[in-house]
This record gives sequence, structure tokens and C-alpha cells, in this order.
Amino acid sequence: MEGMFELNLVSTGIKTFAMLFVVLALLIVVLYFFKRYSTQGKEIKGGVRIKALSSLSLSTKERIQVVEISGEKIVLGISPGGITFITKISDTSENKKEELQIGQEIDE
Repeated sequence: MEGMFELNLVSTGIKTFAMLFVVLALLIVVLYFFKRYSTQGKEIKGGVRIKALSSLSLSTKERIQVVEISGEKIVLGISPGGITFITKISDTSENKKEELQIGQEIDE
């Protein structure tokens, strides 16, 4: 009788770990699809494309975030009090020339 009890205990343990593995695998699959098909970086109703490019935390409740809206890069300050426009980033050839000149001055 004691051998039968040990056999049931082992089979129950194997079933428990198998179900735990199935639940964890299902959770990983659901999170993967949620991240893949979330609305971030996709067009919304008005045809405007919004994409978060980078974010820098200044404190626990404040951060600076660079977003791209319809091809324009905008820097925003985000705090519990609201969202503040800081500046607009442009990728013109003049800016690249200035960066190159600044980099050359530092190297010299």
C-alpha cells in the first residue's frame, strides 16, 4: 500500500510541474503578442503616426521623452502636472555639418 502512495505522489508532482510549465509558456506567448501588436508606433484613427524614440528619467515622476510624430522629432517634458513641449529636433544637413565641425575642434 505504501508503494502505491509514493507512485501517486510522484505522478501528481509531475502533473503539477507540467501544468506550471504550460501556464508559464502561455503567459510568455500572450505577453509576446501583446507587445508585438500594441498600438505604440502605429497609425491611429487620424492617420498620425506616433512613436516613442527614447526616454530619460529625471526623477521618479518626471522624465524627458523624444517622440516622432508624422516624421518630426519632438522633445517633451513629462511630469504629474502635465506634458510640456521643450523643443523640436531637425535633421538638416546644417546640423550635421555643425556636429562635424564641433567634433573636429575637440579632436585638435
